[in-house]
Amino acid sequence: MPHLLKTLLGLVLFLGFSQAWGASIDDARKLKADADETLRKASGMSADPKLYADAVRKLEKASDILDELAKTDPKGVEPMQEEISSALFWAKRFANVQVADELNHTKKDTPATPAKPPEPVPAGDQAEKEFHKAEEFEASHKGDDHGIALRWFQVADKYSGTDWSLRALQRAQEAQARFRASQQSEKKDDTPDAKLIAEGDALIQQKNPEEALKKFLEAKKSADTVLAERRIGNAHLTIGYKGRDEYAKQYLPLQTRYQEALKRGARAEADALKRQAIDLVNRLKPLEDGILKSYADAQAAFQRGLDLAKNKDLDSEAHLAILQFEKKNRTAARPMLNAVLDKYPPANDEDRTIIEYCKSLLRLMGG
Repeated sequence: MPHLLKTLLGLVLFLGFSQAWGASIDDARKLKADADETLRKASGMSADPKLYADAVRKLEKASDILDELAKTDPKGVEPMQEEISSALFWAKRFANVQVADELNHTKKDTPATPAKPPEPVPAGDQAEKEFHKAEEFEASHKGDDHGIALRWFQVADKYSGTDWSLRALQRAQEAQARFRASQQSEKKDDTPDAKLIAEGDALIQQKNPEEALKKFLEAKKSADTVLAERRIGNAHLTIGYKGRDEYAKQYLPLQTRYQEALKRGARAEADALKRQAIDLVNRLKPLEDGILKSYADAQAAFQRGLDLAKNKDLDSEAHLAILQFEKKNRTAARPMLNAVLDKYPPANDEDRTIIEYCKSLLRLMGG
């Protein structure tokens, strides 16, 4: 009998360890898929706290599985770890009080873990590397705009207060706009303006804001609504951001070489690079003018949207403040951003991204 008990105990222990450590990457993927379904639904509304908390727990379990698998195959699980890390970050970041209570309720008998000291903000070169990693993530996850938005937001939060954070937030907003467009395309509305907005949204999904803008402007002719003005403003802004990124792509490498020459004390080389920079700025003047025109057109659309909404529309009002920052008018931007934060509680993920964008701008300006 003692021998039989020992055998049974060994079998129980073996099965226990098999359940704990025998999980595969497919198990983690299934847990993430289940959690994603809840989080995607919650992105546009308030979720049931129990369902949301359950999604968080599934992501935590998936993360634990991958941590264990990473001990033997770190490269193999890295892509999935990146996805789950982004989703878990987002889920915890925006869990409301009810969700937090639900999570705490299930952990009330677990001893509290000492809080880790906050990590220092990494250097600019590390932020740039992380930004480019997120670009690779976006390229390899085409069609998953919800996941892409989460990845960009994670980068933005980690490097909050830096230019890279702002660029990541802009990419998060663009991804969320595409995700929103995909959801809107499933809704049936046969009015002429709604059809045109749906066609424009489809073009936004295809990363073609120029053609989308034409559809939104047609929709405005059919019915000048807050929604049409928002779409017009965001399309103009996206076009402006594309121009700005192109400008930076051409100008920043030359600026970097100039600064490096100064550090080395290579005055002749620095002077030559300065002349090249002046020539380049002159050649890029049409691009700069186009960017400023896009910002001005976006501002007009957002102001019209805010007027139509009787001065109560988060998207329009926040972007009017953001545009002041983009145009380097920080004296006007600061009170406008603070007013947005005071006035609007976020109702969904898109709102939260806009709010976080405003907070990041304020941090960049010193609060």
